[in-house]
Amino acid sequence: MKFALCQINPIVGDFLYNKEKILKYYLKSIKKKADVVVFPELIISGYPPQDLLWEEGFVEENLNSLSYLARKSTIPLIVGFIRKDGNNLFNSAAICYDGNVQASCDKMLLPTYDVFDEARYFTKGERPYVFSVPVCGSFIKIGLQICEDLWDHNYDCKVSKKQMELGANLILNISASPYHKDRFIKRKDILIEKVRETGLPILYCNMVGGQDELIFDGQSIAYSGLECLIGYGKAFLEEVVMVDLDSQENIKIKTRSKESNMYEALCLGVKDYFKKTGHVEAVLGLSGGIDSALVASIASDALGEDKVHGISLPSKYSSDHSLSDAKQLAENLGIDYRNIPIQKAVDELRTGLDPHFVNTSSNVAEENIQARIRGDLLMALSNKFGWMVLSTGNKTELALGYCTLYGDMSGGLAVISDLSKEDVYAISRWINNNYGQRIPNNILMKPPSAELAPNQVDPFDYDLISPLVDTIIEKKKSPTQLIESGLDEDLVKSVYNRILMNEYKRRQAAPGLRLTQKAFGIGRRFPIVNNFQVK
Repeated sequence: MKFALCQINPIVGDFLYNKEKILKYYLKSIKKKADVVVFPELIISGYPPQDLLWEEGFVEENLNSLSYLARKSTIPLIVGFIRKDGNNLFNSAAICYDGNVQASCDKMLLPTYDVFDEARYFTKGERPYVFSVPVCGSFIKIGLQICEDLWDHNYDCKVSKKQMELGANLILNISASPYHKDRFIKRKDILIEKVRETGLPILYCNMVGGQDELIFDGQSIAYSGLECLIGYGKAFLEEVVMVDLDSQENIKIKTRSKESNMYEALCLGVKDYFKKTGHVEAVLGLSGGIDSALVASIASDALGEDKVHGISLPSKYSSDHSLSDAKQLAENLGIDYRNIPIQKAVDELRTGLDPHFVNTSSNVAEENIQARIRGDLLMALSNKFGWMVLSTGNKTELALGYCTLYGDMSGGLAVISDLSKEDVYAISRWINNNYGQRIPNNILMKPPSAELAPNQVDPFDYDLISPLVDTIIEKKKSPTQLIESGLDEDLVKSVYNRILMNEYKRRQAAPGLRLTQKAFGIGRRFPIVNNFQVK
């Protein structure tokens, strides 16, 4: 008995594209001798559709696509769609065969945390169901569930256990589960736990691809009732994962490093953001620093070296090594490299402002003129040639507000905005270890600097600050907990308050790709105007 788990990459709202891809993979699965073909959650519309669900015709197009696919069905096809009943919408799965939709089930558990807001749109299902599906001349009872239904620890309804009690022969979960660090490990753990709880095989089909700031990693997976791994899909790639329920093989998964996962996730996120928004080429400022070096490498792999333009924008404070490092990086990557000096423009603006800045001391106002001129030049190239500007700030900088609005924050996509400074260095070293000396060693070794003033270096000890920011944002540790753990009280309060204070900057930043459990984006909602501080 063979199941095909089709982890495919949809486009939200592109019903023609999605239904044609579903049909293509359905027919491909039949050629592979599948008995049942399975697709991820809300695959017909793409996930998450958000407020498009309330747009005229959206749900109807989804239902038309389902009808089309059902008419094409021979062997059982299980596919995620939006069901409508009166004024209520349901996140549902349809079972189609013999040319018709034979049954459907609704998602029971609707997540409303972090990036999820499903209770805003959907009504929860009435109860868990088990469906008899024709397979190989007989019937098999499938406990069909959708994504969060698997993660029932904090809910009263225990979906898997109830389906076991209803006589299921196996559990099948269709998901659109976004990637973050260590997410796959947690999925494996919960699946094994459910196998032990029910004694049943569990098949898990997950979406793949980038959608706005979310990245779906695929990695569909299946376990037998004896806890043997009998199916596994590649990370970040479309694939038909064939699962033979009669197999006794225990597949071994090759260990992947944290850095390789994050890098591949970012490459997929950039590639899909460009493809799905209709962009082709990217432009970014090459400062000779580590952040822009990493973004350039990601863009080169995601889009192709001939589609990336690196622009050096030196002022009088730019060091010789920054210029030579940027040029060497571009040569190593094979990307277009250009040099546009900005000092003349800086001087002109300073001259115009001098009468208004009289009797004041030089401060960030003068420094940020340089950053904003650079942003203007990159945006001018973007407007002229249709290149998308990639901003290069990392999560540590964004947390602390160490970035310039309308300057280095300008751009259409903030590629590494969910990477800490520590992770930026770790991934850059991983790149050099796996792709040759792409990133010049001097970039990795020299102290980070914005180079907006003489002999300037970043005002942080990143070895200390970077993990502290991650602990506050991702692990949600309170200042009291951090101080009690032995960290300096003044430092903790300063960092915590800076994170709160700089929400106004982050709200105006380009969308960023999510890699952690808590990114600056749709999953973290703090008011711009707030007077709360830790004293």
